[in-house]
Amino acid sequence: MDKLRELLNDAKAWFERLTSRERNMVMATGGAVLAFALFLILFSFSNTASAYRKRTDQKLGKLREVQVLAASYREATQERQGVEQQLTGSNVRLISYVEEKATLAGLSVPNMTPKNDVNLGDGQIVESSVELTFTDVDLRKLYDFLSSVERGPGVVKVKSLRLEPHSTTDTLTAWTTVSTYKMKQ
Repeated sequence: MDKLRELLNDAKAWFERLTSRERNMVMATGGAVLAFALFLILFSFSNTASAYRKRTDQKLGKLREVQVLAASYREATQERQGVEQQLTGSNVRLISYVEEKATLAGLSVPNMTPKNDVNLGDGQIVESSVELTFTDVDLRKLYDFLSSVERGPGVVKVKSLRLEPHSTTDTLTAWTTVSTYKMKQ
């Protein structure tokens, strides 16, 4: 503390020995240095605050993105669980189901060939299929049949359909594959 007082007294004595013009120049230079230092300090604070705001905005943007992803993940999980529940509850006897729907649509199935069960995806889903051939069938009856097959219980889909029209009549020959899916037990 004594050294600081001593330095302050030396500076005061030096300043008093200066002429009036020199004092004005020293004061102007000191003021300019003080203004420059103040400018640097304020500029530094401004840049630091701006950097904090920018990082905060980036983090808020990432947080919003995470919230959107969490919501879409939740929806996808619910959808997957709904499909799994449908597949778990699906116990459709495909051949008898297809015969029943064909009879209701006014069709007879002259050729029905069951295919071997196939494991899909990670092996947890089993696909059962049957190939059907309709000869001389009316397009409206075929449409009604295929629509009613897909509206039934469980997960039943028309997997493929090939049509060959007959030029002499308003009928056609149709080959189709109908599949049902269930969870492996």
